[in-house]
Formats: sequence, C-alpha cells, structure tokens
Amino acid sequence: MSEYTRDVFVLSGGASRGAVQVGMMQTLLGAGVTPDALVGASVGALNAAFLASAPTVQRAYQLADRWLALRTRDIFPGSAWTRLGHLAQRHPYLYSSDGLRTLIDTWAPVRRLEELPTPLRVTTTPLTGGPAAYHDRGDIATLLLASTAVPGVFAPVPLPGLDGHPVPHVDGGVTDLVPLAGAASLEPTRVFVLDATVPTRLPAGRTPLEVLVASLGVAMRARPLTDLGPDVEVHHLYTADLGTRMTDFSRTAELLQLGRRAAAAALDRMYEASPAA
Repeated sequence: MSEYTRDVFVLSGGASRGAVQVGMMQTLLGAGVTPDALVGASVGALNAAFLASAPTVQRAYQLADRWLALRTRDIFPGSAWTRLGHLAQRHPYLYSSDGLRTLIDTWAPVRRLEELPTPLRVTTTPLTGGPAAYHDRGDIATLLLASTAVPGVFAPVPLPGLDGHPVPHVDGGVTDLVPLAGAASLEPTRVFVLDATVPTRLPAGRTPLEVLVASLGVAMRARPLTDLGPDVEVHHLYTADLGTRMTDFSRTAELLQLGRRAAAAALDRMYEASPAA
C-alpha cells in the first residue's frame, strides 16, 4: 500500500436498513478511518450528507441518535385509506413527501451541496432514460429529496436539466443502488462500501406495494458493481438481513450494532491482509 491514502465512503440505498451504515461509520471513524469524500444513493445520501459536514466519531453518534428517534410515520405518513386516496386521485405516489422533506430539512447541515467541507456526490435517477446522475452541487435538500424518492412511493422531484429545463428525478438506487461509479472521479486509493441493501425477498403478494418493492429490488440489483481498477482497494461492508419491512424502524438499535460488528470484522480483515501486519 502506498503511503498516500485517499479514503472514500460509498453508501448504498436500503430504506430503514440505512441504520447499519451509521454503525459502520461509528466503528470506522473510531478506528481512525476518515473519509476524504463520500458518495450516497437514497438513504445513503442522507446519511452521507449528515456526516460530510464533520466526519467525526461524535457526528456519527449524533446521527445514531437521530436514527433511534425515527418512527415509520415520520417518513411514511397516513393510513391505508390515505394511500387509497392518492390512488383514487391519480397521484403518482402512495405517500406524501412532506414527512421526508421535513426530515431532510432538519438533517441537512448546509443549504448547498458544494458548501460541505467534505465532498459528497448525491446519486439520482433521471426519468429520461439516461444513466445515474452524480451531483456535486445544487440545493442539498432538493437533491436529497430526489435521491430518496422511491418510484411509486414518493413523487418524482424536478431537477434542472442540461438545457436548463426541469427533468423529473427519482431514487438514485434505481440506476445505481451501490454507487461505486460515483467514486471514480473522486480519485480514491481506498473505498469502503457501506452496503445497506438486502437480498431479494419473495413478495408476500398481499398488496401492490409489496410486489412493487420486490420488483424494484430485482431491477436495482441487476447492475454489476463498477470496477475501479487494480490500484484501488475496495472493502465491502455488509450485514445480515433481519427480515423486517423496509419501512420498519423498530429494530434500529440492532441494525446499528450489526453495522458496528461488520465494520470491525472488515477492519480486522484489512489489517490482517496488510504487508505490515
């Protein structure tokens, strides 16, 4: 390994499982692994934005406290009747984005993405059929709202196109669930993938939403991970699936612990493989 190390954290989507990323960051930062830049998709973008303002252990524990206070209704408001109402009114979503927008406004540390002291790429998916977009500037709240806008669940978010006209964007995980490709321009020597995704689950078939989420999960995982080349170390951190719904925030404490353990195991493997070990 060269003496020069440039670490980049890549945070996947994963809805309520995003808590594992916070546990991973707690352990990595506690071990002295500090990101020089971050890339995030969906919930990973939200976690990354919070940390990018001050990538410290203390900041990671503050983020854990935010996660422990989260409840399903904070992000997915309303009842089954509310969702039926959206369908009846032909809205392109099942849930209002109001709760998600409030959460983002509360968690976003700056107004503009480029104001973050640690560079961050926020991943979104344009509904024009193009590839994933990796944003390095713009209104941070709007970009995070777009990156977390699961199709059919939340409304698409318009972002300026190359010609200045608005283009609707949705969840970055649709085109790049584990956005390694967004790290290429950041010139990393070492990448830590904080993976909050879960294996594809067979839908119970009880509701259209369950089938939609399962189908979307298959499509998201169809893209192979980007190869960053032989000069970049990639450490993939992953945890077991607890089998909870992606909208269930009742097991956050367990997910945080799983994330801490996964990071500790990854660090052990990394140091064992080091020539200096």
